[in-house]
Amino acid sequence: MESINTLKGYDKVSDQENQIHHHSPLPKPSSRKTLIATVSIVSLLLILAVVALTAGIFTHSPPHHPPPISSASLKSICAVTRYPETCFNSLSSSSLNESNSKFDPESILELSLRLASKSISSLSMSFRSINDMPEDAAVGDCIKLYNDALSQLNDSISEIEKEKKKGGNWLTKEVIGDVKTWISAAMTDGETCSDGIEEMGTVVGNEIKKEMEIANQMMSISLAIVSQIKKLLLIFH
Repeated sequence: MESINTLKGYDKVSDQENQIHHHSPLPKPSSRKTLIATVSIVSLLLILAVVALTAGIFTHSPPHHPPPISSASLKSICAVTRYPETCFNSLSSSSLNESNSKFDPESILELSLRLASKSISSLSMSFRSINDMPEDAAVGDCIKLYNDALSQLNDSISEIEKEKKKGGNWLTKEVIGDVKTWISAAMTDGETCSDGIEEMGTVVGNEIKKEMEIANQMMSISLAIVSQIKKLLLIFH
């Protein structure tokens, strides 16, 4: 009897297990495979997204900023001068050092005047450094002449800055005429210095001679650009 009851008890357990299995069926093998495949695909997509984002962060190059001045256009402006090579080399080098430099004939004119003024100022200091011969009048004359030339160039720069603040078309006929007059007067000062040194037979070093040549060329470049400024504006605007 005990064995029969035991079997009956076993049958009850089996029935209970069947009921549990009936209410909570295990996933079929095919469903499990589908679930695993879906999870794998989602994981792979997430990994690829992270890799792509990371690669983008490290390989993305900073935005390219064009140079402040176009070489071809600057050459076109310098072509109107007597010293196109000096013009291009000096202006292109200086424009790269100025964060707010622009490319247009007006800005190039201002830059050329500033470079001419800088070269004259340096030359004037060089003449002062050799003014240890009071009897040599040529050196003293050159100091005065280049001081006057520097004043003329600074007047040109000041005039341009004053007119620009007014806005509108500041390169009027009057302004262009004044700037041309001042540059021409500064160039005359430089030529007078050179003539005086030659006539007096004054011996100056090669460095000063080189400075004089550069200063004279830069003034000539500024004069050529302002003389052709209207034509240049038509070309580049």
